[in-house]
Amino acid sequence: MTGDIPSLVFLVVKGLVVFGLGLYIVFAFVILRQEQLMSRVLEEAFEPALRLASVIHFIASVAIFILAIILL
Repeated sequence: MTGDIPSLVFLVVKGLVVFGLGLYIVFAFVILRQEQLMSRVLEEAFEPALRLASVIHFIASVAIFILAIILL
């Protein structure tokens, strides 16, 4: 009986962490989309660097999500 409560709490925390990371992927996708829309409107010299940063951010967030699913 006492072993069930900590495992249940761990399962709930794990679910909340995975859910939060899933929301963060949505946020990273919104950043990627906003950068694409901004690059259509503005022509800046640093646009390739900004695009690279947003793509790396999105890929890193997906990789961390997958890593969390594997490790948790």
